[in-house]
Amino acid sequence: MTLLYRAQAMSQEQVAAAIYETMIRPEQFDRFFSGPPAAGQAAAGGQMPQRPRGAPVLRAHFARAAEIQEQQWEQAGRPHPSSCCSMGSRFWLLAGTGTGTGGRLLNASQRAAGQIEGRGGLAAAMGLTRAAAGRWHTFLKQVRQGAFSWQDVLVLRTRRPGERFLCRPVRLDTAGGTAVAVMAELLEWEWNGEAAGQVAAAFGLRKADLKPLKAVLSGPGGRVAGGLQQAAARAGAPGAAELIRLTAFLMTEHTRDLKIARGELLPPAEEFQDTSGLRCQYFRLGSETGQPVVFVHGLLDGIAPLQRLQPQLRMLGFRVYAPMRAGYGGSAPLPRGQDPADAFVRQLEGLMHRENLQRPVLLSHRGGALYGCRAANRLHQRIAGLVAVAPNCSITSTRQFSGMRGYAWLAAACAARANWLLPVLMKGWSAALRWYGPKALLRFQTARGSRERALLHKMALLPLLQQSQALFLQQGGAGFLTDVQMMRRGVPKLPLPRGTRAVFLHGGEDHVAPLRDVRDALNGLGGAQLCVGQEAGALVFYTFPELVLTALQDCAAAAPDAC
Repeated sequence: MTLLYRAQAMSQEQVAAAIYETMIRPEQFDRFFSGPPAAGQAAAGGQMPQRPRGAPVLRAHFARAAEIQEQQWEQAGRPHPSSCCSMGSRFWLLAGTGTGTGGRLLNASQRAAGQIEGRGGLAAAMGLTRAAAGRWHTFLKQVRQGAFSWQDVLVLRTRRPGERFLCRPVRLDTAGGTAVAVMAELLEWEWNGEAAGQVAAAFGLRKADLKPLKAVLSGPGGRVAGGLQQAAARAGAPGAAELIRLTAFLMTEHTRDLKIARGELLPPAEEFQDTSGLRCQYFRLGSETGQPVVFVHGLLDGIAPLQRLQPQLRMLGFRVYAPMRAGYGGSAPLPRGQDPADAFVRQLEGLMHRENLQRPVLLSHRGGALYGCRAANRLHQRIAGLVAVAPNCSITSTRQFSGMRGYAWLAAACAARANWLLPVLMKGWSAALRWYGPKALLRFQTARGSRERALLHKMALLPLLQQSQALFLQQGGAGFLTDVQMMRRGVPKLPLPRGTRAVFLHGGEDHVAPLRDVRDALNGLGGAQLCVGQEAGALVFYTFPELVLTALQDCAAAAPDAC
């Protein structure tokens, strides 16, 4: 169960998105230049031989991406390869073959131009190894002499781990005739056997078909073997360069997703200011496109339960944003006197405006359900639906924390009777977490001897929970104190707007928020659907993540006009 993400395959939507990402780039505008054949084409034996039919769906996406790229080229005024520009973060350069040994710079991306300035030559600016620099000089010479094929692809190794250069000949049609240059694009690359198998399956290939690619990218580099051209044809790619670019992108993306899911890497984070000027931090998970989802974290374990589902979120096409409420992570603590729920709604509105989110689904966890319900009530038709996982919405005062143990119960008791002790208690809790380990955040929510606690013991959650603990304590536990104090004042029950799709997923063995209390709390919410996992408890997000994903899919599909 803890390694659920290993069983997931790449979806066609994920591969299609990667095709458009790797094809529609200004540095590939040279594909639209035509003219008399250059010497290299004659050396290759004229026209490229007829390729076998590739995977129809992928071939169609490659063709559509080329059409979109050509439209952008037309809109940009049909720029020459030596004059097109790129303002992104990618590193590429166009080198003329000239008479020098290292090539003359004809064009470069903004990032590459900054690195090249002041360097001794292109090979040094590219950071090539000594052997790769020799291959670079030899390839430039061969292109200058016409001893090349238009399908030639050269991979060069750099001194930086995980980086390679993809080099290919480029035709330059000028008033004086046809010349040839060499395009060099930086690729991020990290071989992963699991990812390689999924990429090959997505292309309709066998894992063995990618062996030539592994050999040239994981080894010292060099010319790409002809077998990869055949694999590209079977996958529906225009050529080996497109297949290499796409494979490297997908493998790097999948490897990064696995690192995020294991807690080896935090998801990308950004910051903004809400309308009151409060600093807000949020994390981005899932895919870059698709149905928007806003994760409303609980009081204790932050984004950990969601983070471990990163590969599935991307595969299912969910674009997830996880804002840290005031006092958690990098979000500034809430000023005294402000209502925490109102502050969260402002934060959510600011996030929706910043990212242009149209009708996102709110996915809340534990105590985050209180905030999710308030946001759904306030934002009405701007929200597509609400999924509340193991909700604590039945807790309307700290007296109902009786199912908790240890420091969590003590915090609730202090909030109810000795509010002034909370800051001191937080320091003690911080020391206890360091002593007993991050799993203490979850262990006290399970019953002693329960099946759920046994499952928790088997889960490889330590890195994830360590990250969450760091976020929890980053502002000294200010966010948790704010949440507990809000519960001390009592949380009024707010009806959900008519037509709001709401799914409450609850564990039948949850002793912190018993099922009977949750049923009572949902009375009068209107349209709320309660789904009970009889074998699940308070940790249903961890022990039965497939139930969470299914509820999220159902809510997104049932929401009218969902994006």
